[in-house]
Amino acid sequence: MVGISELSKDVSKETGTTQKQAREVIKTFLDRIVAEANKKNKINLAGFGIFERRTQKARKAKNPQTKQEIRVPPKEKFVFRPSSKIKYK
Repeated sequence: MVGISELSKDVSKETGTTQKQAREVIKTFLDRIVAEANKKNKINLAGFGIFERRTQKARKAKNPQTKQEIRVPPKEKFVFRPSSKIKYK
């Protein structure tokens, strides 16, 4: 798994900035994505994908222990749809 530290090392090398500057830009970028998603805005990053909040509808389910039918209320989900450039193996 790659974290912000590893990403900031690579970004700093490719952009000629310090690792600290690259880390701040990455953190600010991620904060903006979260803020826009919390405002229910769709974030489209061309060539990467789309981030958005969706409301999952209420549904019926069964309690696995009692087999009793229960109602699951609607809930908000954070969804990412990758671009076609991201390949699955």
